[in-house]
Amino acid sequence: MKLGIIGSGRAAWAFASTWKRIGWPITGTASRGDKWNRTTEELAATSDLILVAVSDRAIEEVAAAIPETNATIFHSSGALPALRGGFSLHPLKSLPPVGEPSDLEGTLLVFEGAHRHVAEEIARKAGARFAEISADAKTRYHAGAVFGSNYVAALLDIAEELIGIEGAREDIAALARSAIDNWLAHTDARRFTGPAARGESKVMQSHLDALHDQPELAEIYRLLAARILATPK
Repeated sequence: MKLGIIGSGRAAWAFASTWKRIGWPITGTASRGDKWNRTTEELAATSDLILVAVSDRAIEEVAAAIPETNATIFHSSGALPALRGGFSLHPLKSLPPVGEPSDLEGTLLVFEGAHRHVAEEIARKAGARFAEISADAKTRYHAGAVFGSNYVAALLDIAEELIGIEGAREDIAALARSAIDNWLAHTDARRFTGPAARGESKVMQSHLDALHDQPELAEIYRLLAARILATPK
């Protein structure tokens, strides 16, 4: 399937890299610096599919500006519904920066909208996994994806700051991976370790005391500890 791409960020890069690997043609790309009308007219005339891979705040405007076309229009947002009778196809993955190796192989591609058979063929050819959700489920789904990716990275930043040992970045990553391994292996309370899992209130209070000068971190700690404490044993 011939793909035209509007956008130049991580999702555009991931889809373009995957398209190149599987040997499907890319008809062209349009980015913010291009002359939008002329470029989108070319894409509309030559593509089977047009990917709108821009920021969520710009997707509706950019999609509406694409001229009449026989191409199926889809976007890669996890938060917004499909537009112009097309579909959305969101990679459930923390995508690397543009220019670094990026591929959708093995990634769960989450579909919503029309033309399911087209999206399934993209996933099959890319070696990706496929799932479907409804339009009204997307906002909650996307919030979950944020918790599972960006907020994990933010928590690792906090861990690195508090641990305070120079050169321990890889060790902190290994700590997080071991927690993920436990989470994958168990669906009951055994997925948690640490003072909240053991109900050690004095240790948790000492942590909160140590964070008294960073109340926002103390509040994050308190809320996460409360969730673990509420887990059925």
